[in-house]
Amino acid sequence: MILRDLFTGRICTLSNFLSLSRVLIVPFVGYALYLEQSTGLREYRYYAVILVAIIILTDFFDGYFARLLNQVSRLGQYLDPLADKVSFYIFSIFAWYYRDFPLWIVLILLARDVYAVVGGYFLFSRKDIQGRPNFFGKLMAASIGLSGILYILSPSYELYGLTLQQFSIYLILLTIIGSTISYWRTYSRFCFIRF
Repeated sequence: MILRDLFTGRICTLSNFLSLSRVLIVPFVGYALYLEQSTGLREYRYYAVILVAIIILTDFFDGYFARLLNQVSRLGQYLDPLADKVSFYIFSIFAWYYRDFPLWIVLILLARDVYAVVGGYFLFSRKDIQGRPNFFGKLMAASIGLSGILYILSPSYELYGLTLQQFSIYLILLTIIGSTISYWRTYSRFCFIRF
């Protein structure tokens, strides 16, 4: 399998548009956070939350519409996770700068994504096996979205001595561990040893 094979079949689909829209929307989240900081108006915080909610919904609906409208394509199956990663990393820069989102969690996610992408590329290019999202990966995306909203809203509630923001970071860490183990089991099944 070669890279140009991704561009065979249908390219201009609703699901691919929804995937790309995440990348196009996320700079407006940063702009809303900037406007809140520079003007002091809290309403921009709520605009940012609405935009993050739209990004989360496009992540859910792109796959849903691809299956519903029979628009599943190789490009879409790679575009969806790529749009997730690009939009997350752009958002994390804004959240770190404007809301003190922990940079160390971004670096851990980056290491995990490099591992997943390299392994996925190996399976795709050498064995013509297309990786599939796993349950923990979907749960991780949901926990990242929740954490993003909590960091934007900055609620002052605590749960078992942890702020909601801290709790969301621990939830992300648990899902990172689960998804990494799941990817390792998948990759090792095809490349190394069997579990």
